[in-house]
Formats: sequence, structure tokens, C-alpha cells
Amino acid sequence: MADEKEIINIITDDVNDQAALVIDQIQKEVTLSKEDQIAYFKLGLKKETDTYLEKELNELRVFAVTQSSQAKLQTKRDLLTLRSELVDRLFEDVLNELKAFVESDKYSEYLKTKIKEIDVSNGYFRIRQKDEELFKVVLKELKLTNKYEFKPIMIGGFGFVDTKNNLEYDLTLDNSLKEQKDWFQRESKFTI
Repeated sequence: MADEKEIINIITDDVNDQAALVIDQIQKEVTLSKEDQIAYFKLGLKKETDTYLEKELNELRVFAVTQSSQAKLQTKRDLLTLRSELVDRLFEDVLNELKAFVESDKYSEYLKTKIKEIDVSNGYFRIRQKDEELFKVVLKELKLTNKYEFKPIMIGGFGFVDTKNNLEYDLTLDNSLKEQKDWFQRESKFTI
């Protein structure tokens, strides 16, 4: 009986040792499996975080570019507005000077000079109604008998229709001012 107890104790100890080894092995596998799972999830989480951060960074870049673009656009608008105001003031001053010129004695000399620049042998003039009396004097001084008709001219000058050659001349100060403004905006790059 003592031998039987000893055999049972040996078997029990052996089973316990084997069980301990199996439990230890299982615990190692569980720990390794947990570490693998944790490493896998950490890797996935890192990739997800990197993707999210890259997306956020791209959104910030787009936002920064958009803000910069909007700021540049606003600056251009402000500059164009300022340019427009400067050009308008400049040409308003020119318009006032032209109006003063038309009221001066030099205006009749200007009309004579412009009439002499073109062939007025066949045709008629187009003038501003306000200039009728002055134009009669100018035509008389130049010994011309051409007819004239009224045209809505705002500043001054005249037009001439050459009936023989089917030509029309626009020597109005209105047209000269418009041409100068167009030239100024084109050449100064002050496109408005």
C-alpha cells in the first residue's frame, strides 16, 4: 500500500508537472498571441492615424492655398479698384481741361488746324449745335462754303463726311479722349 501511495504521488506529481508545463506553454502562446494582436492593432492604428494625419495635412494645405489665393484675388480686386479710380480721376481732369479749352480762344485755331488737315472739297461737316456760330466764323475765315449738320458731340470738335470718296472723319475731342483712354489702358496695363 505504501508503494501504491508512492506511485500515485509520483503519477500525481508527474501529471501536475505536465499540466504546469502545458499551462505554462498555453500562457506563453496566449501572451505571444496577445502581443501579436496588440502589435497588429498598433500597426493598423498607426496606419489609420498616419492616413488621418495626412488627410488633415492635405486639407490644411488646400485651406492655406485657398486662403492665399483668396487674399491674392482680393488684393488684385483692390488694386483694380484703385487703378480704376486713378484712371477715372485722371480722365475726369483731362475732360475738365478739354471743356475749358473748348471755351477758350484757342479752340477756333484748333478747329482751323484740323479742317486744314483733311480734304474738305466735297462733303459736309457734323458739328455740335453749341459750336454753330463759332463754326460759321471759322468756315468764313477759311473761305469754305460747306454745309453742316448737327451731331450729338459732348465736348467739341467736328466730323466730316467726304461724299465723293465715301469717307467719314471723326475729329471730335470726344473721340480723341476715348482713343487716348483706350491707348492709356492698353499701354499702361491698367486694364479695368
